[in-house]
Amino acid sequence: MRTGTETAARVGPKAAGVPLARTRPRNRRELIITAARELFSRHGYAHVAMSDIAAAVGIGPSALYRHFRGKQELLHAVVAEALDSCLAGLHAPNAGELDVLTREFAATALARRELGVLWQREARHLPAEQHAQLARRLHAARHALDDRLTAGRPGLDPGHAELLSWSTLGVAASLAYQHVDLPAPEGPELVARLMHRVATADLPAIGEPRVPAARARLAHRSRREALLAAATELFAERGYASVSLEETGAAVGIAGQSIYHHFASKHEILATAVHRCVERLWLDLAEVLASAEDHAQALRRLVWRYTRNALASRHLVTLIATETEHLQEADRRRTHQFQRDYLAEWLELLGAVHPAMAAAEARVRVQAVVSVVNDVARTPRLGTRPGIARALHRLGCDLLELRPQ
Repeated sequence: MRTGTETAARVGPKAAGVPLARTRPRNRRELIITAARELFSRHGYAHVAMSDIAAAVGIGPSALYRHFRGKQELLHAVVAEALDSCLAGLHAPNAGELDVLTREFAATALARRELGVLWQREARHLPAEQHAQLARRLHAARHALDDRLTAGRPGLDPGHAELLSWSTLGVAASLAYQHVDLPAPEGPELVARLMHRVATADLPAIGEPRVPAARARLAHRSRREALLAAATELFAERGYASVSLEETGAAVGIAGQSIYHHFASKHEILATAVHRCVERLWLDLAEVLASAEDHAQALRRLVWRYTRNALASRHLVTLIATETEHLQEADRRRTHQFQRDYLAEWLELLGAVHPAMAAAEARVRVQAVVSVVNDVARTPRLGTRPGIARALHRLGCDLLELRPQ
């Protein structure tokens, strides 16, 4: 874990957008939230101490505690502020036509581009009641966007409206993972175009959410694989830090200590699960490249394979999105390098299909596809709908400007 001195020295007051001062500005609470938002999104809640945040604001820890009783309370304030700032415009009674709404939403999403990371990864550290309260705010914004889409498209069925509104929010969430500069006016205009493209997409039919039938689940014969499957599900649903080895062992009917016959540590279980997901994606990519006739076909097939994998393995998708901060340093570096290398393969294909497309735009489009697919896969109400894979494939191809085949 990084010490307060290390984090403050690396990030510093300037990186957090906060002046180093010994005065008592009236907006100190806002300055604290700004610094915490940047530190939490960049390094992860678990790796940031209150002393790091105090140093970034230029105050002592005691002054920080006059505003927030602890780090968890500060995290709640940070996530709530990001949600409200980004999504408030969706509730406006006179939001105007869809193109106006998407332009305004794109601007606010860029202003709070950390929201995707804060909500998907860091909000899991909040108590269940606080997390549920913030989730209700997000769902209210999604319902408001449903209403906007339906008003502009009277024939739009509720299932498509829900998918398109979640996917539009997914484009906003993807901005947190964009490591490119998106200066005005080109950046907001690009994001607005992508949001508008998703919101107005013409998709194949999807069915009602499936309720899994009650049946006995088939189990692995291998005890090691059974443990890995149980741990993957528990880590994804409750968070790595909240799951003990004893609970993992109990899920497959063995004592916690017996796990050491199969894995050296809980860290090794997490690393093995993440590695399993990584290898599956690389194998899929190799098969796509070996079988496709040209770059466009390869990219269309890659969107399809990624979509199918995400829908079938939503717990693994969740681990990659939310739990890699708990990997040991070497495994975390390897995982981050994989993510960069894997997306580079998408960018190479997209560059061959659209050679005139700017590199920054290509990166924004690819990350939007991955984020939208991941978000839907992790939302059972959407991910279990019959036909959802075809609908997501169409959305992905639209975002990448690929003509239907």
